[in-house]
Amino acid sequence: MCPRPEDEADLVRRAVNGDKKALEALYSRYVDSVYRFMYYRTGDQAVAEDLTADVFAAMLKAIPRYQERGIPFGAWLFRIARAQWVDYQRREERRKTVPLYEDAFSEPAIRPSPEEILSHVYFASLLRHLTEEQQEVVLLRFVGGLSHKEIAEVIGSNPDAVKAKVYRAVQRLREILRNEGGNGLGNA
Repeated sequence: MCPRPEDEADLVRRAVNGDKKALEALYSRYVDSVYRFMYYRTGDQAVAEDLTADVFAAMLKAIPRYQERGIPFGAWLFRIARAQWVDYQRREERRKTVPLYEDAFSEPAIRPSPEEILSHVYFASLLRHLTEEQQEVVLLRFVGGLSHKEIAEVIGSNPDAVKAKVYRAVQRLREILRNEGGNGLGNA
């Protein structure tokens, strides 16, 4: 979902000033893409839900201090998501556990079709063929819906480098699909 910039700017301005309806609207607008980002990073529904909740809790704490300064709200929010992901990885590394790629839809509240389940599982399996950096830019671009410029803000890079990283990742996915008998992906 790509919100109209003026609508989002108004929502953010109101949210910064404590408007609960604006905060709810921003949550509704971004919760699915943040969840999918976390799910594809962890492969675990419960962990993805917890991390998504952590992202929005951190957003609630930080939003009174939010100032755009050339960084759109979506990119700012995914910076928070990325930080939560990195913190999670550090905690897991200390615990020496490996995330399992389990069925993401085991809870009755979420009932996608079998085709959707297979699609998500297949996408997660394809992502494992990419480097961590490639996984991140693919998820931010295609799951998070961020522009190359916004991704650059999230990962601390420049838009041209991000564009090249996304291109290389998509090329790698095409190669994998061709080797599996698929016919490649659409353009980035």
